[in-house]
Amino acid sequence: MNRGRTQKGRLRPGNLVSTETPSRQLLRTTDHGDPIIVREKDLGLTGDRWVEPFLDANRSTLARLSLRPEVRVDPRPSVLLHPGPKVGAIPLLNPSTRRVAAGLLVEPRFRWVALGSVFNAIGFSVEPSLGGGALVPGSAREVPPWILAGPVLQRLAALLNHRRRGFIERSESRASPRGRVDWTRWASLDVPHGRWTTFPCTFSDPDDDPSLMAAVRWTLARIGDELAAIPWSLPARTLLERTAELQVLAGTGVALRPSPFWSPLAESDWVLSAVEAMGWVAEERGLGGSRTLDGLAWDLSIDEVWEAWVAAFAADLARQLGMTASTFKSVRRPLRWSGPVRSMGSLAPDIELRNPERVIWIDAKYKAHLELLGRHGWEGLKEEVREQHRADLHQALAYASLADAPLVDTVLIYPQIGDQTQRTTTIASVTSGRRRVRIFLASLPFGYRHPEHRTACLSSFSELYSA
Repeated sequence: MNRGRTQKGRLRPGNLVSTETPSRQLLRTTDHGDPIIVREKDLGLTGDRWVEPFLDANRSTLARLSLRPEVRVDPRPSVLLHPGPKVGAIPLLNPSTRRVAAGLLVEPRFRWVALGSVFNAIGFSVEPSLGGGALVPGSAREVPPWILAGPVLQRLAALLNHRRRGFIERSESRASPRGRVDWTRWASLDVPHGRWTTFPCTFSDPDDDPSLMAAVRWTLARIGDELAAIPWSLPARTLLERTAELQVLAGTGVALRPSPFWSPLAESDWVLSAVEAMGWVAEERGLGGSRTLDGLAWDLSIDEVWEAWVAAFAADLARQLGMTASTFKSVRRPLRWSGPVRSMGSLAPDIELRNPERVIWIDAKYKAHLELLGRHGWEGLKEEVREQHRADLHQALAYASLADAPLVDTVLIYPQIGDQTQRTTTIASVTSGRRRVRIFLASLPFGYRHPEHRTACLSSFSELYSA
């Protein structure tokens, strides 16, 4: 008997009611950009008491993209999600049903084309973290295929470079016996037809797992087809070349789409990682494009991308200046504490450029401080920004004390925002005995637009530091 809705059921959970929505929308913003406003209608809800349940249900996914929530009532309750230093896509869950109600995409503020240029320059050394959550509604067509194809190719490359052959049982007719011969079949089928010297044999042979290699070939072909649809994209062309190299390693043979229930013979970390990536492609959730709407959840730290980009630029600059470049792993300087209380353990600039007469410390800062200083001046900055910038300058001065060379420059490199043709640089000098210490605040474009742009940037920095 249908008892209907009870009073207790109507009140649970806290005046929160789900409604069916015709479609699940994708909310969008950029890293360090405008906050996203989430209202109850975006989640298919009615009522006023949805905010706390929503934050509880989505706490881990919001943290994944470093989204800072702010609750507002004007007059209806809403949640503002302030983006930080990460880009990516996450699902937003309905707090009542815990099902996916909407998607959220944080795009790069310098656009996908610039990010692609940077990825191409750093060799895809910084990768997004993929999966680990429900699919994100509407995100697949908004994300370029090369963002997710890069990690898949990396996993397949690791598999092909670390593959171990096992023993595969084969059955074939041979001119000489090998392994186990099916004499019954030979006597009943081969002899009556005059095949006296052909023996049906079954034997073990060292080889790759055929189903695994067939899945690898299919995945590489699928990635190649998807990337070939955007031949104008520089990172897509680079990954197409990488795909062709891996296809040579995989060899010729059967190509089969991985089944959701398929399990390879070997289960090393390399295999399991590659199988997961091939599953993304097979389910048409990993590459985006026109075949599906929903895409994988993923996240990428733009701070790490910026640091890798500045390191690649510094390596090119060092060659022009006749200096050697070292990354923070080799230039870390430990702090030796003698008291019972200890603080940070070392000073670690991002990059060091050095020759016998000069040292240049470079630290990458993915912040808008230089642009804000140019627009508003020191007095016009918010106290929070001034405090952050003050800490960066003190950090730069601390780096200057690490070198005993006559000429020491410490450079804080910020992304160039706005007019990409006008590079901003300002210099402060400090004299300490016989040493000359300079602090540079400089801007660098987020990626090059063309080869001439790269040459102009390197020449401009070379002239600046050669003085």
